[in-house]
Amino acid sequence: MHGIVADLDPALVTLGVDGTKKYRESFELVYRREATTPNEIWQADHTELDIWVVDERGRPARPWLAAIEDDHSRAIAGYAANLEAPSALTTALAFRHAIGRKPEPDWHVCGIPSVFRLHQGSDFTSAHLEQVMADLKVNPVLTLKDQTHGHGKIERLIGTINQMCLAHQPGYARRGTPTALARRN
Repeated sequence: MHGIVADLDPALVTLGVDGTKKYRESFELVYRREATTPNEIWQADHTELDIWVVDERGRPARPWLAAIEDDHSRAIAGYAANLEAPSALTTALAFRHAIGRKPEPDWHVCGIPSVFRLHQGSDFTSAHLEQVMADLKVNPVLTLKDQTHGHGKIERLIGTINQMCLAHQPGYARRGTPTALARRN
């Protein structure tokens, strides 16, 4: 019996004992894609920002950011920010902002991407967004559940916004700690 167990493929043992997530992390080949031109690949993500603001009713709230990043330049192509949870509408608004020319003369990132990488959540999928991408001949690529390793660049961007841009602002909400603004209500 020991000989049979000893001869098992380590990948098969990991899959059987630790499950599919650990198997993927340890044994699955990861293809690192790099866009070679602007607008070749865009990726999108949402995050609740680490800052407290006051909403229209005077209550503390944390805003949400939907960001779209150009994979080649790592520039922000577009964004949408609001106080509501992420939705397909927010994604569509950020996408519209990304493809259009910006009023700021130094913000040159615009156009239509060849590939748009998205998570599979309902905030990234809608009939409207699918139709817009089909009309513009954009290839949507949905990340498989629990396989987010293709979104590292956008995750890094969001981390930078929270840690370097918001950390010195009034109302900064370090993850896991309440602020005086939140405790007032």
